[in-house]
Amino acid sequence: MISKKLNAEVHQVMQSALARTRSYFESEFGISETVVETGAGDVNSLTLLDMTAIIGMGGQINLLIAFSFQSSLIDALYQRMTSDLDVQPDKVEMFREAAAGDVVNTVLGHCTIDLQKLDEQGISMTPPVILDQVKTIQRMKNSMFYTQSLCTALGRMNISLVGPRELFDTDLEYAK
Repeated sequence: MISKKLNAEVHQVMQSALARTRSYFESEFGISETVVETGAGDVNSLTLLDMTAIIGMGGQINLLIAFSFQSSLIDALYQRMTSDLDVQPDKVEMFREAAAGDVVNTVLGHCTIDLQKLDEQGISMTPPVILDQVKTIQRMKNSMFYTQSLCTALGRMNISLVGPRELFDTDLEYAK
């Protein structure tokens, strides 16, 4: 039987990630989203955009969270984050990847405030792993994906939760 408590926790993680991303984009960069789209299911692979940063959240949450950026959005974030730096051409890619990692670290770091009641022992986070130009992640055995997309005037970003099937309801959607 699927645990309703775990399902509620997955919902809370996604809602926190969305809210914190919106808030961070608006306050730091003046970027607001125009559309939020949802997708979920028992698919064999997760389609990624141009650059993806993945962090593992441990403890009771125990999910991988992937933030996948369209090039135009990560370029805009990179430019705004490095506007006062003289970045050498051979270092641009390193700084673009650092921008993606910084965004994800900041957003998920703020999410731990929202999620601290889920795990009183603490929520661990791995450092971000950056995937550049990787187009898919193959589904591991007994795992599910859940994705919500934020569309901005500067480009799209997908936030995906990857976790064990038990965290999702019988309709192959994350529990609400």
